[in-house]
Amino acid sequence: MTEMTDTDLDQLIKAIGLKRPRGGSKRKPIAHGTFRGARQHRYRKEPLCEPCRLAENAYHNERNASRPRKKAISKPKTYVTEEEWQARRNGGPR
Repeated sequence: MTEMTDTDLDQLIKAIGLKRPRGGSKRKPIAHGTFRGARQHRYRKEPLCEPCRLAENAYHNERNASRPRKKAISKPKTYVTEEEWQARRNGGPR
């Protein structure tokens, strides 16, 4: 079966006498090359085209670059002696 355009579909619906589904079945064209276009692809469960994939990656890279990075503060290592370790095991002072 061949792909039908929206115009062909509209003519067929009129000829048969059907109503359009609520909410409309006319899809907006995908805004290729934009983050919005990538979201439209994902909503329609379609694979992303190259321009939309690149736009989505650029959006996420820009967004992540603006966030401040937290550095982990390393605690100085403290070593306990055998006596201190035994005292902790036996419920002694900590």
